[in-house]
Amino acid sequence: MGRRKKPIETKALSNWKLLDEFRRRLGRMRSARGSAEPEVDPKRQLLEDDYFCLFLFGLLNPVVDSMRGMCAASKFERVQAEVSRGPVSLGSFSEAQSVFDADLLKEVFLDLSKEVGTWSGDPRLAPLADKLQAVDGTLLPALPRMHWALWVDENNRAAKLHLKFNVMRASATEAIITAGNASERAALRKMLKPGEINITDRGYAQEYKFLAEMRDLGASFVSRIRNAPVMEVIDALALTDADRAAGVTWQGMVKLGTQWESTPIRVVRVEADGHVLLLATDLHLDAELIALIYRYRWQVELFFKWLKCILRCRHLLAESPRGVAIQIYCALIAALLLQAFTGKRPTKRAMEAIQFYFMGYIDADELVFFLNSLKINS
Repeated sequence: MGRRKKPIETKALSNWKLLDEFRRRLGRMRSARGSAEPEVDPKRQLLEDDYFCLFLFGLLNPVVDSMRGMCAASKFERVQAEVSRGPVSLGSFSEAQSVFDADLLKEVFLDLSKEVGTWSGDPRLAPLADKLQAVDGTLLPALPRMHWALWVDENNRAAKLHLKFNVMRASATEAIITAGNASERAALRKMLKPGEINITDRGYAQEYKFLAEMRDLGASFVSRIRNAPVMEVIDALALTDADRAAGVTWQGMVKLGTQWESTPIRVVRVEADGHVLLLATDLHLDAELIALIYRYRWQVELFFKWLKCILRCRHLLAESPRGVAIQIYCALIAALLLQAFTGKRPTKRAMEAIQFYFMGYIDADELVFFLNSLKINS
């Protein structure tokens, strides 16, 4: 069992301004990297922070769902006072994606990811809480004219978010944005860190040598492989009663494929709910724990669904690679800020209440009472 979350208190919300907190973190990151504050030129219609904040405003406001909608909203006095500091033209908004720095947002996201997330899960995995990282990618449909977003053919375009997700803390920890047909293994190579345990699906293990490559780099893994692999069994390993109770039916040391040149690797066979899973790993843990670790991989799938359906990040507002990266990093930052406040990712009902709060329809006391009631009843 995870630690019981403390109830949200009104005093914690009274000064909670997501956009103000976002601006503060942008400024802090600029200082950390030795960058000067953006020059305020009276001729400029749109500043970097304003552009970034408009994206967060769009994610949190159920009415605004397009670039044109954001620009139209920027003409209202309250939006100018709290979000963009001035009206924004469609041309300025479109041009900004090629001017402003998506890497700054990525650094804010990475910094924030270290602070967010309360451990919960099976206590047997507690020693691995900071190491277990589910890795996966998800497609975000793009317009046919976005030629860089290669996927399938000329009429089907998409960007892809490659994500590392700490399954014990339920928070995103690293991300890369590419064209839809980019290699998932290539993206993971850039995100590998020694000592972490990467939980991956079959796509990452289509080339068996990649498993050996991860091991050589000091990054551990629990990776599903195809169910009928070419493999040479070197040694069958015994199972315990606890392993069998967890659905494990076999484990052994094997050489995968026909050109395996590394030392043998461990494969665990799991049967559960009518499915057969073959899991390759370099971990020296009981087979039942290997099966348990892989079960947590679905946390990243649930996060993708939440990001698209609850945070409404399935529709790309920008068209350039940099603009898409800005939008996605803003969405990931918004997810972490919301999680930092509520203690977990808001449900649809909780997100609606937060949006009502931002729109001024409910006060802090009402929001806190509602969010705490959701925790009690969940």
